[in-house]
Amino acid sequence: MSLPPLDVVLRMVARTGQVVIGSKRTLKYVKLGKVKLVVRASNLPADLREDLEYYAKLSNIPIIVYPGTNVDLGTVIGKPFSVAMLGIIDSGQVPLDLLMAYASRGG
Repeated sequence: MSLPPLDVVLRMVARTGQVVIGSKRTLKYVKLGKVKLVVRASNLPADLREDLEYYAKLSNIPIIVYPGTNVDLGTVIGKPFSVAMLGIIDSGQVPLDLLMAYASRGG
């Protein structure tokens, strides 16, 4: 099965679903188990990356590593600022299985 580009999928999730933007807020929601999936930029600082991986593992929340930088991730979801990490609460019109396919293949 061929997956559509991750950029297109993330843009659709940001438009039709419910997302949490920002490292602090996303980590908070991960700790509470309120997000279904987390997308992180490839250049996320090491300390935040370690925290995210630890708490996501505890809550069984998959992580998608976006291949671009935080500036690229912000641009993809239509924000005029950099986004290092975002949590997906509701995927909107995008099937959750599609997002899980990206998480299982490592980005």
